[in-house]
Formats: sequence, C-alpha cells, structure tokens
Amino acid sequence: MRNGSIVTSGAWLMALAALAGLAVSIANYFSRDSGIAGEPGTLLVIASTAILLVAAVILARAARLGGFLRGFLVIGCLIDIFGTGFAAYLLESQALLWLMAVALVGWLLHVFGPARDLKAIPSS
Repeated sequence: MRNGSIVTSGAWLMALAALAGLAVSIANYFSRDSGIAGEPGTLLVIASTAILLVAAVILARAARLGGFLRGFLVIGCLIDIFGTGFAAYLLESQALLWLMAVALVGWLLHVFGPARDLKAIPSS
C-alpha cells in the first residue's frame, strides 16, 4: 500500500487541480464572454471536475483503502482527467486544459511515487 509523502502529495495535487478546474468551469458556465456559457457540455465538465475532486480527496485522506476501491478510484481518476481534458479542448478552455495536465502530473506522482512500508511506521 502506498502512503509516502510524494504519493499523498500527488493526490492532493490532483484535488487542487480539480478544485481550480471546478472554479474555471463554473466561471465559464456563467460568463457570457467565454463562448460556452449555458452549454450542456460545460455542465458535464462541472460534474466531472467535482467527481475528480471527491475521488482525489478520498485517495489523499484514506491511507488504508481496499485494493479494489483504490484501484477503482485510481483508474476512475485517470479516465476523468483525460475525459475532462478532451472536453476542455473541445470547449476551447485553455485554463481547464492546463489544470487537467497538472492533475495528470498529480496522478502520476500518486501512482508511481515512492512508497513507504506501513509496517515501518511507528504507531503511537
């Protein structure tokens, strides 16, 4: 099980990118200058960034997730990042596209970062 500081930081980086992406998506939905105000695709992006935020926070806070749940969340986050990035590309939202690139970096750190052995951590 992975619980190293880089791994946890990767999940928090995903969560922060999702939170910023949620803010950008909401701003795009209500801003008439964005060109995508009121579009159903923008609502979908709002929902997908909210889901990514929740999943990333669960990965960051839950040190001892079961293998299936952790795997489901990790794969789900990757699909969400790519799907939201593709939607951002189609909606021409450059800020959201860059934020999904940051989320992908966080995902990579979370999945491939160095792991600490949980048995070596002293319990208080």
